Amino acid sequence: MHDDMTEPFKPKRGEPLDNYQDVVDLDALIREYGDDLFHHTAQRADDHDSPPKRKNDASAPQWRAQLGDFLRTPYAPGYAPEYVEASASERALAALAHLSLLIGIPLGVSTLGIATLLTIGFPLLIYLLSGKRVPFAAKHALQASLALLVSTLGWVAVTVGVVILSIVLTVLLTLTIVGIVVVPFLWLAALLFCLALLALPFGTLLLSLFGAFQALSGRTFRYPYIGKWMP
Repeated sequence: MHDDMTEPFKPKRGEPLDNYQDVVDLDALIREYGDDLFHHTAQRADDHDSPPKRKNDASAPQWRAQLGDFLRTPYAPGYAPEYVEASASERALAALAHLSLLIGIPLGVSTLGIATLLTIGFPLLIYLLSGKRVPFAAKHALQASLALLVSTLGWVAVTVGVVILSIVLTVLLTLTIVGIVVVPFLWLAALLFCLALLALPFGTLLLSLFGAFQALSGRTFRYPYIGKWMP
Protein backbone atom coordinates (compact mmCIF):
# COMPACT_ATOMS: atom_id res chain seq x y z
CA MET A 1 0.00 0.00 0.00
CA HIS A 2 2.84 2.37 0.80
CA ASP A 3 4.46 1.72 -2.53
CA ASP A 4 1.24 2.50 -4.36
CA MET A 5 0.96 5.90 -2.66
CA THR A 6 4.52 6.97 -3.32
CA GLU A 7 4.74 5.60 -6.83
CA PRO A 8 4.05 8.29 -9.46
CA PHE A 9 0.80 8.03 -11.28
CA LYS A 10 0.87 6.06 -14.56
CA PRO A 11 -2.09 5.37 -16.79
CA LYS A 12 -2.91 1.76 -17.52
CA ARG A 13 -1.68 0.34 -20.75
CA GLY A 14 -4.12 0.77 -23.56
CA GLU A 15 -6.32 3.16 -21.59
CA PRO A 16 -6.88 6.61 -23.19
CA LEU A 17 -5.37 9.60 -21.40
CA ASP A 18 -8.62 11.56 -21.73
CA ASN A 19 -9.98 9.62 -18.77
CA TYR A 20 -7.33 11.25 -16.56
CA GLN A 21 -7.65 14.89 -17.59
CA ASP A 22 -9.07 15.79 -14.14
CA VAL A 23 -6.12 14.33 -12.25
CA VAL A 24 -4.39 17.09 -10.21
CA ASP A 25 -0.71 17.68 -10.88
CA LEU A 26 0.66 18.20 -7.34
CA ASP A 27 4.09 19.25 -8.56
CA ALA A 28 2.59 22.06 -10.63
CA LEU A 29 0.46 23.21 -7.69
CA ILE A 30 3.47 23.34 -5.40
CA ARG A 31 5.49 25.29 -7.94
CA GLU A 32 2.64 27.75 -8.46
CA TYR A 33 1.50 28.34 -4.89
CA GLY A 34 4.53 27.32 -2.85
CA ASP A 35 6.05 30.80 -2.65
CA ASP A 36 2.74 32.39 -1.63
CA LEU A 37 2.20 29.76 1.05
CA PHE A 38 5.72 30.31 2.42
CA HIS A 39 5.32 34.10 2.65
CA HIS A 40 1.89 33.77 4.26
CA THR A 41 3.22 31.36 6.88
CA ALA A 42 6.19 33.62 7.65
CA GLN A 43 3.90 36.64 8.02
CA ARG A 44 1.66 34.81 10.49
CA ALA A 45 4.71 33.77 12.49
CA ASP A 46 5.89 37.39 12.70
CA ASP A 47 2.45 38.55 13.79
CA HIS A 48 2.35 35.87 16.47
CA ASP A 49 5.78 36.77 17.84
CA SER A 50 5.20 40.54 17.91
CA PRO A 51 3.63 41.84 21.17
CA PRO A 52 0.04 43.03 20.97
CA LYS A 53 -0.44 46.75 20.57
CA ARG A 54 -2.24 48.53 23.35
CA LYS A 55 -5.09 50.81 22.50
CA ASN A 56 -3.74 53.57 24.72
CA ASP A 57 -0.27 53.63 23.14
CA ALA A 58 -1.39 56.08 20.47
CA SER A 59 -3.60 58.18 22.74
CA ALA A 60 -1.08 58.55 25.60
CA PRO A 61 1.39 60.76 23.68
CA GLN A 62 -1.55 62.76 22.33
CA TRP A 63 -2.93 63.91 25.69
CA ARG A 64 0.59 64.57 26.96
CA ALA A 65 1.27 66.78 23.97
CA GLN A 66 -2.02 68.62 24.47
CA LEU A 67 -1.23 69.19 28.15
CA GLY A 68 2.24 70.43 27.27
CA ASP A 69 0.85 72.85 24.69
CA PHE A 70 -1.70 74.14 27.19
CA LEU A 71 0.93 74.80 29.88
CA ARG A 72 3.35 76.43 27.45
CA THR A 73 0.78 78.89 26.13
CA PRO A 74 -1.07 80.71 28.95
CA TYR A 75 -2.84 82.90 26.42
CA ALA A 76 -4.64 82.17 23.18
CA PRO A 77 -2.48 82.49 20.04
CA GLY A 78 -2.36 86.06 18.82
CA TYR A 79 -3.80 87.55 21.99
CA ALA A 80 -2.66 91.05 22.96
CA PRO A 81 -4.34 93.69 25.15
CA GLU A 82 -6.33 96.15 23.06
CA TYR A 83 -7.50 99.67 23.76
CA VAL A 84 -11.29 99.98 23.79
CA GLU A 85 -13.38 103.15 23.70
CA ALA A 86 -15.12 103.14 27.09
CA SER A 87 -16.45 105.84 29.37
CA ALA A 88 -14.99 106.57 32.79
CA SER A 89 -17.92 104.87 34.53
CA GLU A 90 -17.51 101.74 32.41
CA ARG A 91 -13.82 101.59 33.26
CA ALA A 92 -14.51 102.06 36.95
CA LEU A 93 -17.14 99.32 36.90
CA ALA A 94 -14.73 96.92 35.19
CA ALA A 95 -11.98 97.77 37.69
CA LEU A 96 -14.31 97.12 40.64
CA ALA A 97 -14.95 93.62 39.33
CA HIS A 98 -11.23 92.84 39.52
CA LEU A 99 -10.74 94.59 42.88
CA SER A 100 -13.49 92.45 44.41
CA LEU A 101 -11.00 89.58 44.31
CA LEU A 102 -8.95 91.36 46.99
CA ILE A 103 -11.73 90.41 49.39
CA GLY A 104 -13.10 87.30 47.70
CA ILE A 105 -9.87 85.30 47.46
CA PRO A 106 -8.68 85.65 51.10
CA LEU A 107 -12.18 84.88 52.38
CA GLY A 108 -12.54 81.93 50.02
CA VAL A 109 -9.20 80.40 51.02
CA SER A 110 -9.72 80.93 54.76
CA THR A 111 -13.18 79.34 54.66
CA LEU A 112 -12.20 76.53 52.25
CA GLY A 113 -14.33 77.96 49.48
CA ILE A 114 -17.52 78.52 51.47
CA ALA A 115 -17.29 82.32 51.34
CA THR A 116 -16.66 82.13 47.59
CA LEU A 117 -20.33 81.30 47.09
CA LEU A 118 -21.10 84.77 48.48
CA THR A 119 -18.20 86.86 47.19
CA ILE A 120 -18.67 85.58 43.64
CA GLY A 121 -21.92 87.50 43.62
CA PHE A 122 -20.31 90.93 43.21
CA PRO A 123 -18.36 90.43 39.94
CA LEU A 124 -21.08 88.13 38.65
CA LEU A 125 -23.70 90.80 39.32
CA ILE A 126 -21.63 93.34 37.38
CA TYR A 127 -21.46 90.89 34.48
CA LEU A 128 -25.20 90.24 34.47
CA LEU A 129 -26.17 93.90 34.78
CA SER A 130 -23.69 95.07 32.14
CA GLY A 131 -24.55 92.48 29.54
CA LYS A 132 -24.62 93.81 25.98
CA ARG A 133 -25.16 97.40 27.11
CA VAL A 134 -21.66 97.69 28.59
CA PRO A 135 -19.60 94.94 26.91
CA PHE A 136 -16.30 96.37 28.17
CA ALA A 137 -17.30 96.00 31.83
CA ALA A 138 -19.07 92.70 31.17
CA LYS A 139 -15.97 91.04 29.74
CA HIS A 140 -13.80 92.23 32.63
CA ALA A 141 -16.40 91.08 35.17
CA LEU A 142 -16.67 87.64 33.59
CA GLN A 143 -12.90 87.25 33.71
CA ALA A 144 -12.88 88.24 37.38
CA SER A 145 -15.72 85.83 38.21
CA LEU A 146 -14.00 82.86 36.62
CA ALA A 147 -10.67 83.78 38.19
CA LEU A 148 -12.28 83.88 41.64
CA LEU A 149 -13.90 80.47 41.16
CA VAL A 150 -10.78 78.75 39.86
CA SER A 151 -8.39 80.29 42.38
CA THR A 152 -10.50 79.38 45.42
CA LEU A 153 -12.72 76.38 44.66
CA GLY A 154 -10.04 74.90 42.40
CA TRP A 155 -7.45 75.27 45.15
CA VAL A 156 -9.80 73.69 47.69
CA ALA A 157 -10.59 70.75 45.39
CA VAL A 158 -6.93 69.94 44.75
CA THR A 159 -6.02 70.35 48.43
CA VAL A 160 -8.82 68.05 49.59
CA GLY A 161 -7.79 65.52 46.96
CA VAL A 162 -4.19 65.56 48.21
CA VAL A 163 -5.34 65.05 51.82
CA ILE A 164 -7.60 62.13 50.90
CA LEU A 165 -4.84 60.51 48.86
CA SER A 166 -2.40 60.95 51.75
CA ILE A 167 -4.82 59.28 54.17
CA VAL A 168 -5.31 56.30 51.85
CA LEU A 169 -1.56 55.90 51.34
CA THR A 170 -0.98 56.18 55.09
CA VAL A 171 -3.37 53.29 55.76
CA LEU A 172 -1.64 51.16 53.15
CA LEU A 173 1.87 52.03 54.31
CA THR A 174 1.16 51.21 57.96
CA LEU A 175 0.66 47.59 56.95
CA THR A 176 4.43 47.19 56.65
CA ILE A 177 7.32 48.18 58.91
CA VAL A 178 9.09 50.04 56.12
CA GLY A 179 5.88 51.89 55.29
CA ILE A 180 5.57 53.22 58.84
CA VAL A 181 8.94 54.93 58.41
CA VAL A 182 7.79 56.51 55.13
CA VAL A 183 4.54 57.97 56.54
CA PRO A 184 6.08 61.14 58.08
CA PHE A 185 7.85 61.94 54.81
CA LEU A 186 4.59 61.40 52.95
CA TRP A 187 2.75 63.96 55.04
CA LEU A 188 5.65 66.39 54.84
CA ALA A 189 5.51 66.18 51.04
CA ALA A 190 1.73 66.64 51.12
CA LEU A 191 2.08 69.71 53.35
CA LEU A 192 4.71 71.28 51.10
CA PHE A 193 2.56 70.59 48.04
CA CYS A 194 -0.49 72.24 49.62
CA LEU A 195 1.58 75.27 50.59
CA ALA A 196 2.89 75.50 47.03
CA LEU A 197 -0.70 75.44 45.79
CA LEU A 198 -1.29 78.72 47.60
CA ALA A 199 0.50 80.32 44.67
CA LEU A 200 -2.71 79.81 42.68
CA PRO A 201 -5.07 82.01 44.74
CA PHE A 202 -2.52 84.60 45.81
CA GLY A 203 -0.98 84.77 42.35
CA THR A 204 -4.47 85.46 41.02
CA LEU A 205 -4.80 88.13 43.70
CA LEU A 206 -1.82 90.00 42.28
CA LEU A 207 -3.13 89.58 38.75
CA SER A 208 -6.43 91.14 39.78
CA LEU A 209 -4.56 94.35 40.63
CA PHE A 210 -3.08 94.39 37.16
CA GLY A 211 -6.50 93.65 35.70
CA ALA A 212 -7.95 96.65 37.52
CA PHE A 213 -5.15 98.82 36.17
CA GLN A 214 -5.82 97.62 32.62
CA ALA A 215 -9.53 98.28 33.05
CA LEU A 216 -8.93 101.84 34.25
CA SER A 217 -6.62 102.33 31.26
CA GLY A 218 -9.37 101.25 28.88
CA ARG A 219 -7.60 98.05 27.81
CA THR A 220 -8.77 94.47 27.61
CA PHE A 221 -7.40 91.93 30.09
CA ARG A 222 -7.37 88.17 30.40
CA TYR A 223 -6.15 86.01 33.25
CA PRO A 224 -3.57 83.38 32.21
CA TYR A 225 -5.06 80.04 31.12
CA ILE A 226 -8.57 81.08 32.22
CA GLY A 227 -8.82 83.63 29.43
CA LYS A 228 -8.08 80.96 26.80
CA TRP A 229 -11.63 79.66 27.20
CA MET A 230 -13.16 83.09 26.67
CA PRO A 231 -14.30 84.40 23.26
